[in-house]
Amino acid sequence: MTQTPNPAQTIAGSILGTKWKPRLIVALATEGRLGFGECKRELEDISNKVLSDNLEELREHDVISRDVVQEQPRRVEYELTAAGRELYTILESMADWDATYVVGTGAPTVLLADDERRLLELYSVWLAADYDVVTAADGREALALLDESVDVAILDRAMPGLSGEEIVAAVANAGQRTPVAILTSKQVSPDDVSIPADRLLRKPIAKAELIDVIEELNRLNTVAPVARDVEARAHRLAFLETHLGSAAKSTEPYRRARAELDALETERAATAAAREPWRRLLEREDEDGSEAESGSESESATDDDPN
Repeated sequence: MTQTPNPAQTIAGSILGTKWKPRLIVALATEGRLGFGECKRELEDISNKVLSDNLEELREHDVISRDVVQEQPRRVEYELTAAGRELYTILESMADWDATYVVGTGAPTVLLADDERRLLELYSVWLAADYDVVTAADGREALALLDESVDVAILDRAMPGLSGEEIVAAVANAGQRTPVAILTSKQVSPDDVSIPADRLLRKPIAKAELIDVIEELNRLNTVAPVARDVEARAHRLAFLETHLGSAAKSTEPYRRARAELDALETERAATAAAREPWRRLLEREDEDGSEAESGSESESATDDDPN
């Protein structure tokens, strides 16, 4: 008689309890077949060795399969097996649990950093009812507080110690991906299109505007890195157009940023188109499997019918 595994000591639990394997499963479930380089792009900041080790461990547990699609130069692609797709279903159930029991009752943590204490206090009062607010009065304090417990960061651009831009760069170099908005009171310049922030806000800001931006930033925690990058670039271009008018489009920083965004979107579209045949094949296999299961159940019901 086969003994039922202890739910607290399952292989599935050990796989889903790691840092990278659940992300690999989600990437393969949502994007379809991926090559090694494509997996690395989806899992930003993972090293080649760590990615290779995680892929191999998932193969050992029959969660993914590996196909050589080209010998010279050698290219391999990975996709989820039936077991892997079932693990993805478990991950979806876990996300549903979070939405019901965690997200619905907890409050996102927002870091507010501004050296103008009057504004810092005002923003805190606006947000206190709906968010867990952490405040910093200078750049170095903000950097010290900006760890993975923070869901959203709102940083003033010009602070003593470190600027908002320097904080974002330092956090990104450390491999952290907290969504960030930068507040600025400076005159808007075409060079602002290169500020490494998800959102740019021009002071003074209203309560409704601040809350809307925080909700947008919190949503980005669930968005794939490439999609988030596209959204941030598009926002910064729109920010220039809003504050500089149509003249912004004739500036070199705007044209360069526009070309980079167009190239990124073209690459995304081409990648999606290349994956589509595999996605359709998987869908057909799932449909065929469901039909076969349904037919088998019907036959069993007929056999059991005494009439």
